[in-house]
Amino acid sequence: MRVFNQFPRSFSFTSRRLAQLHIQDKPSTMILIPSEYGYVILVATLSTVVNLWHGINVGQTRKAAGVPYPIAYASDQEAASDPKKNKFNCAVRAHANFTENYSAFLVTLIFGGLNYPVASAACGAVYLAGRVIYTLGYTTGDPDKRARGFMFHIGELGLLVLSGLTGYKAITQGI
Repeated sequence: MRVFNQFPRSFSFTSRRLAQLHIQDKPSTMILIPSEYGYVILVATLSTVVNLWHGINVGQTRKAAGVPYPIAYASDQEAASDPKKNKFNCAVRAHANFTENYSAFLVTLIFGGLNYPVASAACGAVYLAGRVIYTLGYTTGDPDKRARGFMFHIGELGLLVLSGLTGYKAITQGI
C-alpha cells in the first residue's frame, strides 16, 4: 500500500483511500500530439492577430466618427445621420460577433486538431479568412455586405465535425 505514502498526512484515511481507488480504477490515456499539430498552433496564433486587427479597426472607426470612450455604440439617431458613426457601429458589431464565437472556434480547432491537424488548420484558416471578409463587408456601413464572408460558416462547420469525430474516436478508440 505504498500509494498511501503519496498523500499528505492531512488527508484522512477515507480521503487517502478514495484517492487510491481513483488512481487505481481510472485508466489513463496518453495523447500523442501529431507533428502536423504545428499548423493548428499557427492558425490559433493567427486568430489572435485577427482579433487584434478587429480592435484596431474599431479604434480607427471610433476616431474617425468622433465617438468618445467609454461609449460602446453611437446612438441610432447619430448612426442614421452620420455615415462615419454608422461604420463605427458596424465595426463594433463585427468585432463583437467575432469575440462571441471565438471560444467555440478555439475549442473546436484545438480538439479537432488532435486527430486531424491539417484538416483542422485548413478549416481554421477558411474560418479566419471568412471573418476578415465578413468584417470588411460589414464596415462599409451596409450590414448586408457582411454576407460576403459567409465562407466562415464552412470552416466553422468543418471544425465542428472534426472536433466531434475526435470526441467519438476518444470514446470508441481511446484517441
